[in-house]
Amino acid sequence: MKPIVLFFMFFLRLGLATATFIIAGLVFWFSLDLSAMLSFVFALVASLGVFYGIKGYTANSLVKGSGLTRSEYKYIQAQLRDSKMKIGRLQKAMFSVRNVITIKQNYEVLQVAKKIQSIVENEPRRFYEAEQFYYSHLDSMVELTEKYAFLTKQPAKTSEIKDSLNETRITISSMADTIKQDLYKILNEDMDDLRVELDVAKNAIDKRKDPNRKS
Repeated sequence: MKPIVLFFMFFLRLGLATATFIIAGLVFWFSLDLSAMLSFVFALVASLGVFYGIKGYTANSLVKGSGLTRSEYKYIQAQLRDSKMKIGRLQKAMFSVRNVITIKQNYEVLQVAKKIQSIVENEPRRFYEAEQFYYSHLDSMVELTEKYAFLTKQPAKTSEIKDSLNETRITISSMADTIKQDLYKILNEDMDDLRVELDVAKNAIDKRKDPNRKS
């Protein structure tokens, strides 16, 4: 789920819990004639129950809607948090390299990585379509880019460092293509669904034009 949605849901729960605390406190104090301390404690318990109750209900709804088991959902969410940090490292390393030749490639790689992340955040079950990206390709790209950034900052570049820079740049370029293929693999399912929908729509239009036409 997108961070902005989580942010909104948190403040929604907080708002409802606060309202519950105020209303329950007034009811316990004035209507039930309890002491201020007891009213505060009971109101706090009620508000916490609302806050965590809504949180639990929302979490269960997300798990059911994802088509995954609870353990699968938690595992994928942990992987997404980890990959978000790695994409942040990748972006930092790429921005630290002031090389005109790699600017376009770096931008494309970041956009592709963020797109894969966004797709899986919205549809966690699609994590399994991008396992290689999360288990291998993203790690390799981060390590290579950080290595390249480190080498470019060396004040004195020996022939060995220059060779290593060139080799790393070539490998990064190859890995960039691999990550693009990861995205194409994920989008392939969408393209298949779109083709089916287009075929159905086309058949419906043709039948409307010619009622005697068979599908």
